[in-house]
Amino acid sequence: MIRMSTESTEVAIALLSNKEIDRAAALMASAFANDPLVNYLLPKAQNRLDVIRWFWQEALQRNHQYGHSYTTAPGFWGVASWLPPGVPRETIWTLWPLVLQGWLQTGWQSSYRLLSLLECAEKLRDRYCSKPHWCLDGLAVAPESQGKGIGGLLLQPALALADQEGKACCLYTSTEGAVRFYQRLGFVVCEEIRLQREAPPLWLMVRSPKVS
Repeated sequence: MIRMSTESTEVAIALLSNKEIDRAAALMASAFANDPLVNYLLPKAQNRLDVIRWFWQEALQRNHQYGHSYTTAPGFWGVASWLPPGVPRETIWTLWPLVLQGWLQTGWQSSYRLLSLLECAEKLRDRYCSKPHWCLDGLAVAPESQGKGIGGLLLQPALALADQEGKACCLYTSTEGAVRFYQRLGFVVCEEIRLQREAPPLWLMVRSPKVS
């Protein structure tokens, strides 16, 4: 457990436990409910929160084995989940069971858009991060706790490891506010894409390791 301080309180950053995954997925759903890319992928609003929560339950459960998903204590204010270097890359075929479940819950349009997003995202990673690197799979801070520095603290354990190892970090984000947040942490925009003309932008950002 790592203890750090925001402007107003001391926060402990701890590994996310398996029993906290459901709670973390609900927090992710709350934080991403109004994300423009999520709204594009899930245009039907009536079950959006349930689908986002289900997606993050699957993702966090899969990521848990790699040991780099973090949360805060004593309050459960945020979650950051990383894929470390060496983790096998997901493909359409390895993700097919997830996509099939998604199709049953959301219909063909959302599943097609998700498949297109995954394909584009992997091409960008190949283009800008061909060497082993850290990938931020997701970061969320509870809406009522945003603006207090918690998001930055949640990222520090993996960023420090990346610097020690001399490895780059990459992520995707879909809001200009998030782009500015990650830029303050040393990430730079490599490319902006849109899946379709009416789709919101998606930015791939990469952070080079800091040399001490």
